[in-house]
Amino acid sequence: MTDFFLIALLVIASIITNMIYTWYDKIPLAFYQIGAGLLLSLVPLFSHFTLEPEIFLMAIISPLMFNDGQNADTKSMRGKIGTTFSLSVLLVIASITIAGFLSHSILPTIPLALAFALAAIITPTDAVAVSSITGNLKMPRNVMAALKNESLFNDASGIVAFDLALTAFSTGNFSVFDSLKQFLWVFIGGLIIGVILGAVSVSLRLFLIQQTMNPAAVIIPYNLITPFAIYLIAELFSFSGILAVVAAGLIHGLSQSRLRLFSTQLQMENKTAWQVVENVLNGFVFVLLGGDVTNRLAKYYAW
Repeated sequence: MTDFFLIALLVIASIITNMIYTWYDKIPLAFYQIGAGLLLSLVPLFSHFTLEPEIFLMAIISPLMFNDGQNADTKSMRGKIGTTFSLSVLLVIASITIAGFLSHSILPTIPLALAFALAAIITPTDAVAVSSITGNLKMPRNVMAALKNESLFNDASGIVAFDLALTAFSTGNFSVFDSLKQFLWVFIGGLIIGVILGAVSVSLRLFLIQQTMNPAAVIIPYNLITPFAIYLIAELFSFSGILAVVAAGLIHGLSQSRLRLFSTQLQMENKTAWQVVENVLNGFVFVLLGGDVTNRLAKYYAW
């Protein structure tokens, strides 16, 4: 029952912040939601709420990343695949390496593996944050497309690097070469399995559309559970679930032209469903962030 009330609080906070944003949109919606989290942390029931990282990644981040993938500008990405890859992978690796060694040299008491884990947290650009904070800003289309395309992959790169660094710190076995090799294995494996599962799910979706009398009743729930299934399968094979859902989302985005052969109403209903899910989950992310900041400050200052 407690979990139900906590989720209800998150939903109510998301609804209220969206209402406030419609009245005054000069401030990014994410800031309103962080503020709501700060206020919710004053509620005793919410002040001790914690969400396991694995559940957070699967239940909240994976559908958001999948949706960002299927809405990505694939045309611009195909034309700038080299730039996107260099920014999202090579630059992230270089940034984490430099920041990790620099942190360790400044504070030698910090183990090198932990320094890399901290660097992995702060270096990548977050796709969800980019979408939320720049939502009401007028930016050149090519700049916005490049930011979103790059943030899709380097956010996942940061998560993979963080997991590897944290594992190395926990086990005490750390090697830069071995970690880099493992990073590339998890990264590339996640992309490959994501592309394969994305193609399979698209084919199954088209089959279901052709075979059902009421496609919306089947296809919309099917689309909504797709990222969870792909994430779990990728993690089962020790690949990056986040990268897998991004790759699968891109495959779904590329297949939109095939969907146009079917009902326009189905497309509109599917898009509306995803917009609702995205708004709610985005709200969860930033409300939880606001609450977590307050809780950590309270522990630090022993309020």
